[in-house]
Amino acid sequence: MKSKWLWAGLGLIPLLALGFWPLTSSRWILNAPTPEELQPKARYLSGLNSVPSTAPNIIIILADDLGKFDISLFGDAAVPTPNIDAIGRQGVCFADGYTSSPICAPSRAAMLTGRSNNRFGMEFQPQARYPLNRLEYLAFRYVVPTDNWRVASQFEFPDQSSMEQQGLPQTEITLAEALAAAGYSTGMFGKWHLGHAEGMKPNERGFQEFFGFYEAFSLFADSNAPGIVNAPTGEFSDAHIWKKGRTGTCALLHNGKPVEEKNYLTFAIADRACQFIKKNSAKPFFLYLPFNAPHTPFQAPEAHYNKIKNEPNHVRRVYKAMILALDEAVGQITSTLEQEGLLENTLIWFASDNGAALYALAGDNAPYRGGKLTHYEGGVNVPFLLQWKGKIQPSTFPHPSSLTDVMVTSMAVAGIPLPADRTFDGVNLLPFLDSIAAPHPELRWKSGPNRALRSGRYKLIINDLSHTVELFDLWEDPSESHNLIEKQAERGDEMMRNLNNWMQTLPATLWPGIMDHGIEYNGKTYFFRV
Repeated sequence: MKSKWLWAGLGLIPLLALGFWPLTSSRWILNAPTPEELQPKARYLSGLNSVPSTAPNIIIILADDLGKFDISLFGDAAVPTPNIDAIGRQGVCFADGYTSSPICAPSRAAMLTGRSNNRFGMEFQPQARYPLNRLEYLAFRYVVPTDNWRVASQFEFPDQSSMEQQGLPQTEITLAEALAAAGYSTGMFGKWHLGHAEGMKPNERGFQEFFGFYEAFSLFADSNAPGIVNAPTGEFSDAHIWKKGRTGTCALLHNGKPVEEKNYLTFAIADRACQFIKKNSAKPFFLYLPFNAPHTPFQAPEAHYNKIKNEPNHVRRVYKAMILALDEAVGQITSTLEQEGLLENTLIWFASDNGAALYALAGDNAPYRGGKLTHYEGGVNVPFLLQWKGKIQPSTFPHPSSLTDVMVTSMAVAGIPLPADRTFDGVNLLPFLDSIAAPHPELRWKSGPNRALRSGRYKLIINDLSHTVELFDLWEDPSESHNLIEKQAERGDEMMRNLNNWMQTLPATLWPGIMDHGIEYNGKTYFFRV
């Protein structure tokens, strides 16, 4: 009998060894770029001429996980957002403004470079952790409660040193780097989320002044601070966010040094932005304001929470109060520009990095389908506004536009040539504002096994995780409710060929996603990788 158990125990040894064997793979090795790889970028930046002192200022105000219909410019029952609305009413409201990705970091990377994030292999968020071994993978896949999240089906992950290199590749040229090289004063206040290794931080990517945090999230205030209303959702990822607080990459920094901040973070960002505007009012400046509102953790000033009268759900009430605070901060910035006499010489962009996050239990993209993480309209069709007082007439732009257009248009306005050694997906929108031509005959997305293409009025969505192919007529069906793939198979095949041809031009993905998120629709669960 003892011999039987001995042999059984010995048989378990290789199984345990296999279970604890690391899942790291050489497939995902990332190294810092060599000096030779950085030379083309260095040559371009060093060859730029200084702009004249009268060059226009450029401001990008970016909300975080703000749904299109969360602001009153688009939604009848939304939070009143008069200051945000004014940017669109006094300038251009893009009826179909699209992000390059349905999630934070890749979307921001595309906006700041004018290039689809797929052009440089950045399909997923930078990851802080992957499963260490098969046992941990199987535990998170089948044992640990993860709500409607599941660990991605793969057994090859990057090692720690490669994870630390994840972010916007240093070989890419940001709008800030180009403007700074041409003599602009550059400042960034808010959420970075594009890497924190040496050479990848905001102060190393063109921003002369930075206040904010490196991670995807940070606390808006101490959860025990008087006058702050908290709303934990209990959702799987939310618990991690509250636990992380303002530690590590979530810490608040000013030019790389930790700082204490007692003010509600949305207002702290606005205060520092206004100080930057006043300090640089006599010369051209570029101001990037990636607010973290209304991303989780859900925290709002009590005064703003009390203004939301007709919302019985506590989480959603806090979410709406955060949008009220965001609108107030935007008003503070535009008022400062007006007081300094700078409105007529300042290009102001407003957008969201992706649609509202349905998994956070607060966002609602109706009548659009889906939300953040998905390639449905609720994930990629976002509020997108542009104001340049006295230079651009108020209008609604009917054609699809892209956040990649922000960089290219801003460069044109500043009179700075684009580098000739790379492909840009963005276009200068200004010539199209008075034209009937569409700036983008096609728009494309790819997040690993999830991909999509919009061509004219039609949109194709392919989901290998859920084994679905869908075709929608967005003019007739903006809610993406009626799949036409069988009725219009020929059109679907043509669009699929176009999408596959584009994918053939792309480099390899730099690192893998880690989780698949499930969203239920009409009794079926659709999964999207992040």
